[in-house]
Amino acid sequence: MTALLRMTAGLFHWAAAFSVLYGLHGIGCGSGWDRVAVAGTSLHRLLLIVAWVGGIAAGAGLALWLRRTAGTGLLDRVAVMLGWVGVAAIVVGGLPIVTIPACL
Repeated sequence: MTALLRMTAGLFHWAAAFSVLYGLHGIGCGSGWDRVAVAGTSLHRLLLIVAWVGGIAAGAGLALWLRRTAGTGLLDRVAVMLGWVGVAAIVVGGLPIVTIPACL
């Protein structure tokens, strides 16, 4: 059971980070955060970037922890790889934050 939890941890983290970004996007567009200027950008975009970078950092920390605590077995190697897959998914999933307008 521990191996299964370790193997799915990175993807569960990606799902949580995606949900936070999706929720913040909806709340921000509905609340008009995109019209509040902060530091040369909108409050909405700034909060989304902070959440995105935080998700990447937490995912990288998880992947590094998985690598540090991994044994030599196949399941441990798969867990580490899936941890990094989760980080890559967060990076790719958040790219629209910095490439397209937030609220259309």
